[in-house]
Amino acid sequence: MKLLNKILLIALFAMVCKVCLAQVPERPANAAPVVDLAGIIKNDSLVSALNVQLDSLSKQTQNQIVVVTVDDLGGLDGKEFATQLGNKWGIGGKQLSNGFVMVVKPKNDKGAGEIGFATGYGLEGALPDVFCRRLQDDYMVPYFKDGDYAGGIKAAIDEIVPVVLDDYSKSQSQALASEGSKKKGGTGNVWFIIAGIIGVVSLFKIMRRRSKGATGAQSPQTSQLASEEKPKTEEPEKTEEPEADDSDDDTDDEAKPTEEEKPYKYDYGGGEFGGGGASTKF
Repeated sequence: MKLLNKILLIALFAMVCKVCLAQVPERPANAAPVVDLAGIIKNDSLVSALNVQLDSLSKQTQNQIVVVTVDDLGGLDGKEFATQLGNKWGIGGKQLSNGFVMVVKPKNDKGAGEIGFATGYGLEGALPDVFCRRLQDDYMVPYFKDGDYAGGIKAAIDEIVPVVLDDYSKSQSQALASEGSKKKGGTGNVWFIIAGIIGVVSLFKIMRRRSKGATGAQSPQTSQLASEEKPKTEEPEKTEEPEADDSDDDTDDEAKPTEEEKPYKYDYGGGEFGGGGASTKF
C-alpha cells in the first residue's frame, strides 16, 4: 500500500507540473524583446522604442532581456512563471545563459497584479535577487498602482540596461587584461627561444669556418670546384619556393573575409534559468 501511495503521489505531482507548464505560452514565431500578450502597454511608440533599446543591447553584449505581459499566471507565482517561460523559450545564449525575463500580470478578475523576474545563470552576478526586488517595489509598483504599465516597464528597463552594460564592459576589460598578461609571458619565452637559436647558428658558423679552413689547406682544388658547383645546385631550389608560398597566401586571404562578415542574428539560443529573480504583488 505504501508503494502504491508513493506511485500515486508521483503521478499526481507529474500531472500538476504538466498543467503548470501548459499555462506558459508558446514562443511567438517572430518574437520581439517586448511581447505584450495581455495588451496592457497601449503605447505602440514606446513598445517600438523598447524593442530597439533591447535589441541594441543584445547586439552589443549578446545578453537578452525579454518583457512578457500575460493575463494569468496559471497558479504560479511571478518568479516561477518567468523561470519556466525563460527555459521554455530558451532566452539567452546556450553557453552563457545570459538571459533575463520580466513577466507582468495586471490586476484583473483572475487575481492581484504581480511582477516576476527570472535571471539566467550568466546574469545572476549583475542582477542579484535583492536588486530585482528593489526594482519591482521602488520603480514598477508605484506606476502599476496608477494603471501606468508602460511607465513602470520603461522605468525598470532604464535601470537594468546600464547595469548590464557596465557588467559587460568590466568582463571585457578583465578578459583583455588576462590576454595581455598571457602575451607578456609569451614574449619572454619567444625571446628565450630566439636567443637559443642565435647561439646554435653562431656555433654552427664557427664550426663550419674551421672545417673550411682545414679542407682548404689540404686540397685547394677541391674547394674551388665545390665553390663553382654551388650556384648550379641552388638555382632550381629558389625557383620552386615562391610558387607554393603564393598559392598558400591567396587561399588565406580569401578565407579571412568570410569569417569576419558573419551577420549577427537576434535569436534565442537556449539559455537556462535556475532560482535567480524575484516576485512582487501589487
